[in-house]
Amino acid sequence: MTERVSASVPSDAILTVPNLLTFFRLGLIPVFLWVSLGENNMGWAVIIAALGFLTDLVDGKIARRFGQVSKLGIALDPLSDRLGLASGAAVLIVKHLSPLWVVLVVIARDGLLVLIGAPVLKARGLPIPPVTRVGKYGSFAVSVMFGLFLASGIHNISHPTHSIRLAAWVFVVISLPLYYASGLGYVRAALTSMKQQNGAGRGSADG
Repeated sequence: MTERVSASVPSDAILTVPNLLTFFRLGLIPVFLWVSLGENNMGWAVIIAALGFLTDLVDGKIARRFGQVSKLGIALDPLSDRLGLASGAAVLIVKHLSPLWVVLVVIARDGLLVLIGAPVLKARGLPIPPVTRVGKYGSFAVSVMFGLFLASGIHNISHPTHSIRLAAWVFVVISLPLYYASGLGYVRAALTSMKQQNGAGRGSADG
């Protein structure tokens, strides 16, 4: 699932179709790493990555359409997204398929939000800001960018490596500004929640 839905009350269900798709996506991660790094088969690695990407696109739609939004899905889906992105980043770095700075810029944004922002909000009992439309577009563009750089590692006579890398660079220009714009949006939302909490606390103290 790529967004939280306030209209549905999350259930305690575990074995829902969206959750099973998320479990499947998590299971693909070690397979992807083994195929790309162990077997050095970038063709199959790209297919596996694309399959994981497709499940990420549909599980949220299924959850909302059929009322299967669950607490486990809300917690597990972002984790699977981050792990999938990290595994793709690792392959890109090891295989030298994209400039190192591109991968580090993406990882830095996630690291700041996940390793610093989320723990601060959790410590204060505040919710994680919901995924925005800009955030969805940015994540989609970054995933496509990573996929194109991965696909550029497929080497055969008929494979248009140069064209694929050119397309990847187009998505670098598109995705990174979107990705960081959404990150700033999450930071602003978190700061607003913290200010409201502080204001409520002062109000209680004054009362």
